[in-house]
This record gives sequence, C-alpha cells and structure tokens, in this order.
Amino acid sequence: MVIGFAVGGEPGSRLSRKLAMPISGDTLLRMIRATGFEPPDAPRVVGIDGWAWRKGQRYGTIICDLERNRVLDLLPDRNAKSRHG
Repeated sequence: MVIGFAVGGEPGSRLSRKLAMPISGDTLLRMIRATGFEPPDAPRVVGIDGWAWRKGQRYGTIICDLERNRVLDLLPDRNAKSRHG
C-alpha cells in the first residue's frame, strides 16, 4: 500500500510487478481510499520568500510550513495577486 501512496495506481502496479509483488492499480487505489486519510492540520507558521526560476530573468514565490519543514506552494511570479491553477 505504501507504493500506492508514493506513486499512485497504475505506476504503483508497474513498480510492484518489478518487485515481484503483483497488484492491480485499481486494488492499490481501493486500499488507499479505505485508509480514511485525514488532511493535515492547517499550518500555524508560514514562511513566504522569493526565489529565482532563472536568475536575473524569472522569479517566483515559495510558501512554506515552517513547523513541518514542507513546501506548501510555488507561485509563478512575485505578484501578490497571483493565484495557482
């Protein structure tokens, strides 16, 4: 089931076959849905910083959860009105 969480249904199925543990992509997805995943708590401490996609040419914004040390989002520019997808 860890393979399913890491790479998804069909890619997990192909990987598990190579590891001599064949399982279908549908079964992996069914197992993931059965775990009752709870979304993580909202971040309490957020960091926002600018960074370069290409130095001197294109800059973006990174938003991080500083307590969990995880990237929350990458924005395509440094404009405060930018929205992702």
